[in-house]
Amino acid sequence: MDLSFAISYGLSEGRPTEKGLKIDAQTMLEYIKQHPILKHTKLIAYGQSLGGSVAISLVSRNEDKFDALIIENTFLSVPLLVPHIFPALRHLVYLVHQTWRSYKTIKYVHHVPILFLSSLKDELVPPGHMAKLYNISQTSGVKVWRDFENGTHNDTCMQSGFFESIAEFVRDNVWELD
Repeated sequence: MDLSFAISYGLSEGRPTEKGLKIDAQTMLEYIKQHPILKHTKLIAYGQSLGGSVAISLVSRNEDKFDALIIENTFLSVPLLVPHIFPALRHLVYLVHQTWRSYKTIKYVHHVPILFLSSLKDELVPPGHMAKLYNISQTSGVKVWRDFENGTHNDTCMQSGFFESIAEFVRDNVWELD
């Protein structure tokens, strides 16, 4: 397979914001779509945790440019996540300015196939957030759910069947076999 990857934060300076990450993601997409070689490749948005929210947002605004969306251990929104991570702050969620309301934006993904990768022992994002994103999703494309019984927030990729799940999803939903 001919795959390309873009990974950040890298050597970025400054403070990341929801608006800034959306601009960065859109800029990266525009670069890929204007590049003489890359513009002809299949495009899959992949994100883990906050990256999943970025990927959902990007695909929801540019669905015609993507062949698939893969999200891993992604939350419904920051205000819904705060009470789980910081119970003492649960009454102050109205002060959160970086909201990442994935439960709203995923509804705007109408045709792209989506793979949901969920660690059932995620200690940061309750697995129920991923289950709700799956149920809320209204894509007419394929929706695939894969959970990992012993996976935690940051070790899903170490779980048995993780890479096979992605390969199967991509093979079955992205690559056209002659």
